[in-house]
Amino acid sequence: MRAIVVHEGGDPEVLKLEEVPDPVPTEGQVLVRVEAAAVNHFDITQRMAPEMTGATPPFTPGVDAAGTRVDTGERVLVTGALGAYAELLAAPAEDVRPIPDSLDWARAAALGVAYKTSWASLADAELKAGETLLVQAGSSGTGQAAIDIGHHLGAKVYATASRSKHDRLRELDAEPLAYDDERIAELQADVVFDPVLGEGLERSLAALAPGGRLVTCGALDSPMVSVNMWTVVGKRLRIIGSGGGSVTPEQVDHIVELVANGELRGPVVDRELPLEQAAEAHRLIENRETFGKVVLKP
Repeated sequence: MRAIVVHEGGDPEVLKLEEVPDPVPTEGQVLVRVEAAAVNHFDITQRMAPEMTGATPPFTPGVDAAGTRVDTGERVLVTGALGAYAELLAAPAEDVRPIPDSLDWARAAALGVAYKTSWASLADAELKAGETLLVQAGSSGTGQAAIDIGHHLGAKVYATASRSKHDRLRELDAEPLAYDDERIAELQADVVFDPVLGEGLERSLAALAPGGRLVTCGALDSPMVSVNMWTVVGKRLRIIGSGGGSVTPEQVDHIVELVANGELRGPVVDRELPLEQAAEAHRLIENRETFGKVVLKP
């Protein structure tokens, strides 16, 4: 089969398309023929520094795919199983979830990490109907998912992005803000979803109302941050770490159902690229030239 293989960490050019042996599923695994594989920021981190994610080269990256079970022909989403950038993927059975015919391959693959992460984050932040949510990096895959889930939960949603992407945010019914918009400090948000951190963390904390909650699932910018703790103490703020790892298979099924029946909009797919353009997909995301998800097609 064809697969993307990483032999050493580095720039996007280390993503090599190669012919490799077909995977053989072991006990408890399912073999899936991949029709679409979503690209996540986790994949970029893994490509740049495999040791940070527990991967040992050579390996095939990617943890989200949609396709058909080889044994039954059932349409499925695979999420959380390494090796998605390939024509075939052997995955633990619990990571393989059924999807309806109404959900196309690209959007199904894009559901995985982004929606699991945002679902867990807003649950951990205890976002409630009627509250105000600020989503940092609203044009990212997780940001777009957080906007979607925030609306589903009944929140008023604001989102930051570069000005060129503000119309796209409006299409998602989010009030757009530039990253340096002075109105951020006046939002009095109940919850801030911040997957960026870095120097922007202070703006996220300033956006919160007294008793507000900041939830983060990672750091698109630097994870090393400086915090004025008097802001945290004075406003009785909570800073919460979260991630998609806590989402159960049954919750994944529920998210799929909500997208299928229209209660969630579902992922925005920016573009689909052939598998051999995996390096280009990574470059586009790293250069912030996308809105939503990029999907690879084997």
